[in-house]
Amino acid sequence: MPKSEHLNGEPVKNQQQLARALGVGFALFGLACSSSGGSGNPGSGGTMSGGGTAGSAGAAGFGGAGGGAANGPTGDPLIDKFVCPDQAGAPAVAAVHPTVEQEAYQHVELTAYIHYGLDTFDGTEQGNVSDTAAVFNPTNLTQATVDHWVSTLQNAGFQQVQLTDKHSTGFCLWQSATTNYSVANSPWMGGKGDLVKMFTDSMKRANLRVGVYLSPWDQRVPSSVQSYGSVLTEQLTELLTNYGNVYEITWDGFNSAGSHGTPATVDWAKISQKAKTLQPHILVWAGPEVSEQMSAENPPSFPDLQWIGNENGQASRTTSSLDLTNCAALLDGTMVGKNLWCPYESNVSSHMPNWFWHPNQPPMSAASMERIYFRTIGMNSTLIFNIPPDQTGDFDPQDVALLNDFGTWYQSTFKTDLLKGAPATADSTWASAGFEASKAVDDDYCTYWAAADGKTTGTLEVTPASPASINVISIREPIKMGERVTKYHIELNQNGTWATPSDVNDNKVQGTVIGNRQLWQMNNVSATGIRLVIESARDVPLIAELSAY
Repeated sequence: MPKSEHLNGEPVKNQQQLARALGVGFALFGLACSSSGGSGNPGSGGTMSGGGTAGSAGAAGFGGAGGGAANGPTGDPLIDKFVCPDQAGAPAVAAVHPTVEQEAYQHVELTAYIHYGLDTFDGTEQGNVSDTAAVFNPTNLTQATVDHWVSTLQNAGFQQVQLTDKHSTGFCLWQSATTNYSVANSPWMGGKGDLVKMFTDSMKRANLRVGVYLSPWDQRVPSSVQSYGSVLTEQLTELLTNYGNVYEITWDGFNSAGSHGTPATVDWAKISQKAKTLQPHILVWAGPEVSEQMSAENPPSFPDLQWIGNENGQASRTTSSLDLTNCAALLDGTMVGKNLWCPYESNVSSHMPNWFWHPNQPPMSAASMERIYFRTIGMNSTLIFNIPPDQTGDFDPQDVALLNDFGTWYQSTFKTDLLKGAPATADSTWASAGFEASKAVDDDYCTYWAAADGKTTGTLEVTPASPASINVISIREPIKMGERVTKYHIELNQNGTWATPSDVNDNKVQGTVIGNRQLWQMNNVSATGIRLVIESARDVPLIAELSAY
């Protein structure tokens, strides 16, 4: 890109599957949930995106907060299939927890970017102001080509994809009424093409979620003039009105209006609310330069999703949806928001550090992509992974091979849960039926073990039928109930002795955050038993999954 995340090329901050398969990619990942939707659970809550409270009087927050109706079906299958049902007799939901849209988004886990535009053809990353629309001239960009994008990503397990509908050049990949700097004045398809329509049509046929990347920085209008706010709003309206359901809008903060002393030509709270008016279930992702402006308004407002702080695909063991560093803070770091749920999204490109395709620049290796998976999704973040088409319009064959290899690796790695259905015990259990220790090993992350009322510690022990050779340990909390665990460790029984093992990086398997998922890579260690020891929690501990592969 680079994204909002950078100033003079350096990071401005450092931070820190559920319903049944619908489509080839989701089936590949083999994730399970008993059902979606469900009746309300007394004491549970979660504000819908765009209508939440920010934890302070008068604040207009977009993020999830306490109070409100229980998470439930929205009527949109691409949200509801990723949302867990409420369970009768369950513990009370934590005061801060996700909206249904945020829960679905976190359960999607793996999403993609497709960076395509003038930069693909002029060899730059941020465009050349002298480029005309004629520079955009792919040699074989057809509906079949776009279908190939989508099928390749789906087969690799991706559930949501964002096309760069407009990058910083200001060039629009759709027939926009706001500018003549678009595909309408390119030689591609005689000026009649609409790449956004081709893309969204293909995504709908594949039952995948569409995201929109609409660059706040526009070098053509430019974004520094006062009229730009209305132009950006019109472009947003076109994209969110004419192409079906959209599940995420990205406000990349890099050189965005109002950042680093540039003219504040866009009211970011107002335009984000406009997005939610047009698409009630959309999630707003904002880079720090945008979220800082939203936080400074009176009343303040906040995005639904935040940036991880780097473009290397690197989260951390402390990454938490309760950490609002890039979601609800001012430029000087003063925290304005509180009691908000704001998940982290980690971004990286297959051609890092470049986001657009350029000749003779091969993608990363499959091993690198696998490591990125563990250090993002395996550290309570989602991953948005960029695959840029080449000058023909299709994915580079090397990128196709990378995605195919990744899908094969994932299917093989997570094919067999060694703990599924194994005898499981706990030192305490919630009084109501349905929350037994066995729920943590039933291959269904919508069910969960709950410790007894009043407990803030707990131990869950699983004994596989035969000694297990473990390469990966997976732990999940039921995030619709909030993040609860604040300190935990794993113990393995080896030769009759229980001890905390180390992972492949020689780190002890212990932490302070579980959240949606913690994945620990192990050195094919053999064990006759596994324990999850919860040393402290904000409320009654709940564990949706304890798995080993």
